Amino acid sequence: MEICNLHKKDKLVALGLMSGTSMDGLDICQVEIIRKGEDLDANMINFASYQYDPKFKNYIEDKLTGQTQDICRANFDISRQWSKMVERFFKENNIDKSVIDVIGSHGQTIWHEHGHSTLQIGEPAVLAEDLEIPVIADFRVNDVAAGGSGAPLVPFIDYLWFNKYSKTFLLLNIGGIANFTIIPENAQSNQDIYALDTGPGNGLIDGAISLATQGKLTYDRDGKWAKAGKIDLELLEDLHNNPYFEKSLPKSTGKEVFGSQFVKSLVEKYGIKTRQDFQNLIATLTRFTAETIFKGYKQFFADQYELDEIVVSGGGARNPLIMQYLKELFEDVEFSSPHKYNLDIDAKESLAFAMLAALRVWEIPANVPNATGADRSVMLGKIIYT
Repeated sequence: MEICNLHKKDKLVALGLMSGTSMDGLDICQVEIIRKGEDLDANMINFASYQYDPKFKNYIEDKLTGQTQDICRANFDISRQWSKMVERFFKENNIDKSVIDVIGSHGQTIWHEHGHSTLQIGEPAVLAEDLEIPVIADFRVNDVAAGGSGAPLVPFIDYLWFNKYSKTFLLLNIGGIANFTIIPENAQSNQDIYALDTGPGNGLIDGAISLATQGKLTYDRDGKWAKAGKIDLELLEDLHNNPYFEKSLPKSTGKEVFGSQFVKSLVEKYGIKTRQDFQNLIATLTRFTAETIFKGYKQFFADQYELDEIVVSGGGARNPLIMQYLKELFEDVEFSSPHKYNLDIDAKESLAFAMLAALRVWEIPANVPNATGADRSVMLGKIIYT
C-alpha cells in the first residue's frame, strides 16, 4: 500500500525492529497504533527476540570494523538476515503479512558522534523488497540535520505512553548504553520532558565477560561474575574521570566511547589476566553502571524533579546487582517493571520504533529538542516501499 493511502488510515499495524549496541540479535514487536487527534493509543500484539548465531555475529562485528567494502556488504547481509527473522516471526505467530501496514527499523548503529554525525546500517530497501511491506528507517539523521545529536529517540514515545499518569517518572532503559527520560507530573507536551544517555549500560560488562571467557559467555547472567569479585576503588575512580561525565546537556554516547576497545584498554592498563581479575573488573563495571545512571539524575535533574517512580527496562533490568545498587542510590523511590504499564520489559525499544514508523506515516514530528539539542521539531525516518 502506498504511503499516501496509509496516511489516511487512523489505525495502523506496524512492526518495530531493534538491534541494539550489544548486537545480540533482533527484537521484533507487532503493534496496533490508533491515531486520536494529536494523541496515540498503542497495543502490543506480539513480541519475540531472535539471537544471532555466533558465526553470523562475529562476521558482522568483523565487517563493522573493516574497510568501506566490508561495511557495504554488512549493510545488505544484516538486512537479509533480518528478513528471515521477520518471516520466522510471521510463521511462529500465525501472522498474515498482509495485515502489516508498515515496518519501523532502527538499523544497526556502527558510528554515533554526538552533535556531528550518526550511521546505522541494515538496508531498508532489502526489507521492503523481501517482505513487500513499506519500511521506515534511518530515524536519527533528520534530527542531526536540524542541529541535534539524533539521540535519544525514544523519549517522545515515553511521553505518549506515560503522560496520562499523574506522576514524575524516570523511565530507565539499560541496554548496551543506559539512558533515561524524565517525565514531570505536570508535563503538557513533549517539550516539557528531558532525556540523556547516562553512559554505559550492559555494554562494558558484556565486553569484559566475553574477553574473560573467549566469547563463550556474552553477558553476566544473574550478576554471578560481579558477585564473585570485589570492587576496585582505584579503577572505579578512574572510570568516573571519563570526560563524558563532565559534558553538559544535551548528551548522547555509544560504543565508540564505551565499547570493546574501552574494555580492552582497561584490561591492558590494569594488567587483568586471571579469572579473579576479570571478576573484580566486572564487579567494578557493574557498580560503575549504576553510579553513572544515578549521577545523570543527580547532576541535571535532582534539584528540579523529585521522582515518584522509576520504571526499568532493557537487559540490565534482569541484572540483580545493578538493580540492588540502583535501589540503594535512589533511596525511597519506588521501582517498577514496565509490565505494570502493559509493556514487556524487553520490548520497549522495538515497540518504540513501530510507533515512530506510524508517526512518520502520519507526518507527526517525533524528536524531542530538549533531549537531542535540535533547533526544531522534525519528522523522523526515511520511507522505502516497492
